[in-house]
Amino acid sequence: MTEKFIVITSIHSPAEAIKKFSELSDWQVIVVADRKTPQTWQSDRVKLLSVEEQTALPLKTAQFLPWNHYARKNMGYLYAMMQGAKLIYETDDDNIPYDSWEMLFPTEQTIVAESYGNTKKYVNAYQHFCQAHIWPRGFPLSEILFERSDQQPESLTISKSAAPILQGLADLEPDVDAIYRLTIGKSTKFSQQNPLWIAPGTYCPFNSQNTLWYPPAFPYLFLPSFVPSRVTDIWRGYITQRFLHQNGQGVLFFNASVYQERNYHNLMHDFAEEILLYTKTNDLVEALDRYDGGFADAFQYLASLHFFKPEEVALFAAWLQDLKDLGIEF
Repeated sequence: MTEKFIVITSIHSPAEAIKKFSELSDWQVIVVADRKTPQTWQSDRVKLLSVEEQTALPLKTAQFLPWNHYARKNMGYLYAMMQGAKLIYETDDDNIPYDSWEMLFPTEQTIVAESYGNTKKYVNAYQHFCQAHIWPRGFPLSEILFERSDQQPESLTISKSAAPILQGLADLEPDVDAIYRLTIGKSTKFSQQNPLWIAPGTYCPFNSQNTLWYPPAFPYLFLPSFVPSRVTDIWRGYITQRFLHQNGQGVLFFNASVYQERNYHNLMHDFAEEILLYTKTNDLVEALDRYDGGFADAFQYLASLHFFKPEEVALFAAWLQDLKDLGIEF
């Protein structure tokens, strides 16, 4: 029985990405169905977590989690934990792994990385891996013209305990916002560089498209479910970094290990879904930096500042109860 799980949610028929991930012998792929997922969905060596099975699972999160939302992935995370997961990797059904995918996420306890330190509030990790004018989805618009660091990155040795989340990049169609796609729209292939560690005190948005999580970070997998799908993983990432910083930890960005053949998107619809990213992300980070409470009360605090709805607080409470019932510490 494997302890390594790949979590994907999909409303499309199985495509190349699903097939290639399913061929990884040491990993179990979990595809979380939604109500729009084809009833005939089937793929060899893939566990389809059907609508009916999700409803029947003994998880409180299932009672509060909305349908037809990207955050159905929450059920996949919890299901993987129920199966004894020691590693949870998440991606999307249009991110195709390179043949070297397994070697690009290191398994050793320490790794040589670089860091720009914490003299800036935000660091654009994409600039570490390419010279193009490009920024990750969720990077504050007010920072884009000042995105290049005036520092030289310093080399350092990072342990898994300091980097419990690994964020890989995606070639060709990396994760960028609708403003980039509407105004620049160039495909990108990143260069090979040392990993980049985002040190405590510094933020960079990270997503749910090519991301590896170790057990100490499992509680932070929670995807907010009452915000738009283009917002959920990015705001999760900022919240997660706030609590990693508290423990002297950070996210480690890696070279591209997948390339994206992007599913169809209506870019103006994406733009509308991303309005909160453009207008409220700086406020969210400032609120997080002022917060002196624990993770368990974070969504109550953020809801009091109108970043989240009361429904989100109830869902998060259910998530915490499920973690407790599964013996997951936070």
